[in-house]
Amino acid sequence: MATTDYEKYIRTDELLALQKKPEELSCHDELQFQIVHQASELYMKQVEHELRFFAVLIAEDKTPRAVTALRRVGTIQRVLLHSIDLLDTMAPTDYMTIRLGLGRGSGQESPGFRTMLKLPGEVVWPAFEAFLARQGVTVRQIYDHPHDHHTLFQLCESLLDYDQLLQTWRYRHLMLVYRIIGAGTPSLKGKHSDLLMHGMKTRFFPDLWDVREDVFGDWTKAQEAKGNAPGYHG
Repeated sequence: MATTDYEKYIRTDELLALQKKPEELSCHDELQFQIVHQASELYMKQVEHELRFFAVLIAEDKTPRAVTALRRVGTIQRVLLHSIDLLDTMAPTDYMTIRLGLGRGSGQESPGFRTMLKLPGEVVWPAFEAFLARQGVTVRQIYDHPHDHHTLFQLCESLLDYDQLLQTWRYRHLMLVYRIIGAGTPSLKGKHSDLLMHGMKTRFFPDLWDVREDVFGDWTKAQEAKGNAPGYHG
């Protein structure tokens, strides 16, 4: 049968040859394991593509399209998050079988994941800070008057979405680890739970988290000066 234009464009022959052949699989679930991780690398490649594009757009003050780029990133992150559900369907013994073929490999070595950790500090935030400087506005001013800076507020919140979704993905991965191998089983690089919990403490855009405390703290003081005692609400 002749190769269709679709197959040529998507390069399906090459793509579908990247997984083990049926007779090479260590167990039935290994095909799913490979596909989920390979697809994740492709989605993370798209995240990098969009984040670098965001930096270009924001450097050219193309704010509306920059918002769209970040929203697309958030959508991709949600796809990555839901893809973990597939791995929940593995039996622990099947993972152990697959692990033999993985050798000393670890998800922490994922090039796409490492890029997603690196880009916020090296590319995204510097571009955003320069943009705010050109606009003559600070993060605090945006959050004091979000409706007067609607588009800028949307940019800030979309950046925060990236941060929150990546931490949610890390937490979800931690739950997967607990489900498959337990909380105390060590990896080649130490306990999975310790490694993942440490990573979950990372905040890529701390200014966007801290400004909330500043705004609420000053609001509380102002209310107390008026004789009100709103306190903090969890």
